[in-house]
Amino acid sequence: MKLHCDIQLPASKSESNRALMIAAYGGFAPDFQNLSDSNDTFVLSNALREIQQNKAVIDIADCGTSARFLTTFLACREGEWILTGTERMKQRPVAPLVEALRGLGSDIQYVEKDKCLPLRIVGKPIEGGKVQIEMHQSSQFASSLLLAAPMWAQGLEIELLGELSSLPYLEMTLTMMRHFGADVERDERTIFVKPKPYQSKSFTVEADWSAASYWYEMAALSDECEIRLRGLSLPSLQGDAVIVDWMKQFGVGTFVEKEAIILRKIPFEKRPLQFDFSAHPDLYPTLAATCAGLGVVAEFLGLDNLHLKESDRVGAMQAELAKLGRQPVHFCAHNDHRIVMALAPLAMKFGSVTFDHPEVVKKSYPRFWSDVSFLKKHVFLIM
Repeated sequence: MKLHCDIQLPASKSESNRALMIAAYGGFAPDFQNLSDSNDTFVLSNALREIQQNKAVIDIADCGTSARFLTTFLACREGEWILTGTERMKQRPVAPLVEALRGLGSDIQYVEKDKCLPLRIVGKPIEGGKVQIEMHQSSQFASSLLLAAPMWAQGLEIELLGELSSLPYLEMTLTMMRHFGADVERDERTIFVKPKPYQSKSFTVEADWSAASYWYEMAALSDECEIRLRGLSLPSLQGDAVIVDWMKQFGVGTFVEKEAIILRKIPFEKRPLQFDFSAHPDLYPTLAATCAGLGVVAEFLGLDNLHLKESDRVGAMQAELAKLGRQPVHFCAHNDHRIVMALAPLAMKFGSVTFDHPEVVKKSYPRFWSDVSFLKKHVFLIM
């Protein structure tokens, strides 16, 4: 298949959600350009409005970022709150953050299952101080504390424990905090935040490199391509820009234009590969599908936390990729946007496929199906 596309990618929900939290802590109206239209960002924005209206029960659905970021936000906002979500969200861990906040004097209790949502939070001022946080399961625990710390009277000294999972997302948090005037320094595993409140500044959210990864996959699976992805730049705040280097090994070259990049085919040698997803967990489904589509053998490392995502992503991808070679292929969504978007391009190689619950892409990339409309003769959606 030959692909010639000009795509305006969705904005990064990771940048958008951090920007919204900084504005909420700083108490200023957001002055942001290109805020994400993803469901995750809508959920967080709506939750912040409900908190402002003193609604006692805050339901963040399946938004993991909101769960982690709002746990700290509610802990230092006076009032009594219940933070809850979907059944899947109630299975995802939050204990390291809760324990750290308790160490800073917060009053947080588990309502149903130990170490998971829902949480009962009695909010009160937090002075700050020193704390340790376990990083193995998620970098969002540390980011949640850090985003609040400039507003605390004593600031924060935070020691990062264990494997430094998803470290690029933590670096994104620190960079954005500095953009809005925070005084923050990192020394290997220790981060120091001084008590210096945020300042209102404009901020432009970059397009989403995780969303770009599906176009890199399509480029890899194509016979010929000229794919323009608008809104991306290099270098990037987003760690998933590593897809540029990874996809060279599948014959996809990246050519930078003003406010866009172009994907074109380049020569490559098919050989066994190795990828470590410790810092880039969202890229696992894309790389797994690309390898399956091209018949490339690869060793995947750093998969320990993928069972904690919207689905058990390793199990989900193994189950779905095992269906290839049969006709017709019916893919299950596993209620996971990244599983669906990684599998869809395989129709380019394996013919017609069907999907249940294709609407899950709204979590991060609402326009995905319209952007890949050229696949409509191969992909059939069951709503």
